[in-house]
Amino acid sequence: MGIICFTSNNILQMITDVDLIDEIAKKIIYRHRIKKLDMFRNTKVFPVVNARHHFYYLCKGAGIKVCEIQRYCERYGYPIDHASVLYGIKKFKSNENNIANYNRLGGIIDREWLEDRSDKKRTKNRDCEPRLE
Repeated sequence: MGIICFTSNNILQMITDVDLIDEIAKKIIYRHRIKKLDMFRNTKVFPVVNARHHFYYLCKGAGIKVCEIQRYCERYGYPIDHASVLYGIKKFKSNENNIANYNRLGGIIDREWLEDRSDKKRTKNRDCEPRLE
């Protein structure tokens, strides 16, 4: 059995990702007016599914890896695979009403806030190269 070692930068990166995902989840729950446990319940009720897809979309937009989104969902008892997260992001993007409402309301998370969080994340982990998008 091997021992897994993390450098301080990796631990710092994991902590900031979890904090950012928590903030996004709180804003999604407030915006869609659902309970946190309902968002991670295995159901196909439209408001819950739409909130979950919105959650995936914002997490991905904040630069969070899909595997981190998976781990977060699994922590709350909702096992989900990589393809399902990507499908949820695609589904949210494809619905023009979702994007129009998101833009009309100024977004749940202001673009300045999101950019500020991304800048902090990049400066804390200086060993990584900047993302090219």
